[in-house]
Amino acid sequence: FSALMLVSGPAAYARSDANQSKEAVSDLTGYWQQENGQIVHFTQDGSSLTSRYFKRSATNEPDDVDFTATVHDKLVYGAHRGPFSRAMQKKCGVQIWVGMGLTVKDDGTILEGFRGDRTVDPRTCSVKNSDAVKLVYKRVADFDPQK
Repeated sequence: FSALMLVSGPAAYARSDANQSKEAVSDLTGYWQQENGQIVHFTQDGSSLTSRYFKRSATNEPDDVDFTATVHDKLVYGAHRGPFSRAMQKKCGVQIWVGMGLTVKDDGTILEGFRGDRTVDPRTCSVKNSDAVKLVYKRVADFDPQK
């Protein structure tokens, strides 16, 4: 909860700023790369945005949800799935989701922000929140999903 508050606080302040541009962000649908090199696919439907993993990794299968969010002006805020093992996801599913917030940069090719983070006890599924983690997504304009 505190991670969600950490992310929600700056987003609420940014929305109330009279000098902030109210121009809507163009469609974010497409392929994006995280700082760790993983490729995800964004699907935007109105103000709803979903990010799904493109390939398998140690913590996900292809098409698993990375995050679900709402787009408001240049802000993206919602719930990010923590990087937990498949077994942990199955056992402690509710505890792996954390608050997140991103800002769309002016040219629409970079999203930067933070997500909450936590440690989950695998025996009891109890949670200990920790410092927020930086998130960066960069649009991949020429990505070929067939390769």
